[in-house]
Amino acid sequence: MAEAKKTPVKLLYDVWFKDDERTPAGTVIEVAVSEAKKLIDDGKAERADPLPGDAE
Repeated sequence: MAEAKKTPVKLLYDVWFKDDERTPAGTVIEVAVSEAKKLIDDGKAERADPLPGDAE
């Protein structure tokens, strides 16, 4: 089974991906695209990938 494609997001709020493990706001973390979309839709994260042409 192929691993889900991941993308970086910057957290705007603290998020608990596991019950006892807090990931603080401001952290840039790679998550599955589906999880990234949910976090962004919920207002808990923003995209952290480079804009086209910015990547070196």
